[in-house]
Amino acid sequence: MKLSESAYLKFKELLFAGDVRPGQFVSQRELVKLTGIPLGPMREALQRLEVEGLVQIVAQRGIQVIEASLRLIRDTYQLRILIEKEAASKYAETVTDAEIGELEEAHRRVVAEAGKNGLSETLLTEAQDVDWRLHDCMVEALGNAIILKIHRINNDRIKLIRLAHGKLTLLTPGTFNHAMAEHLAVIEAIKRRDPPAAAAAMENHLSTAMRRALGF
Repeated sequence: MKLSESAYLKFKELLFAGDVRPGQFVSQRELVKLTGIPLGPMREALQRLEVEGLVQIVAQRGIQVIEASLRLIRDTYQLRILIEKEAASKYAETVTDAEIGELEEAHRRVVAEAGKNGLSETLLTEAQDVDWRLHDCMVEALGNAIILKIHRINNDRIKLIRLAHGKLTLLTPGTFNHAMAEHLAVIEAIKRRDPPAAAAAMENHLSTAMRRALGF
């Protein structure tokens, strides 16, 4: 692996672990110390991160992790809606019964566990993985490498928005039941092989998620 790729990945590890915060300024030398990656490869990584919209290189001040502004939240979720409505519609046509059944079972398992024993941090993390898996499976099933790359970069912005709200997972005890119910509505439409209903359910889910992120 190239050192610039290692620097890129290590920076994202720091960011998504909460060690570097949205809006924070950090110098290149500090990043070299934190990551153990030399300055040259780190600069290459920062250029890539700036193109992806995670940092902004500010003259005389250093590197600023992008802030989770209202505009960033709105723009990020609008992009998700555009991509994932189409993905949900196509997934209803192409997914196998076994695959959608497995995704449904994973959702119902975490819901049942929460109802039985409550929501621990471990279960919230597991539920977040289940949540992302549905979204990722649908977009991957489009078979479009360009869309998949955009989706993955946009997901990093979603994670940054989560961190700006002081959360290590997007799901919280207050949003868990709503999010799981919205996901199960998408899954039910897909199981019925109803593309318009799947797209509508996904739009409802992501529009609701955007409102939650905006604080409405």
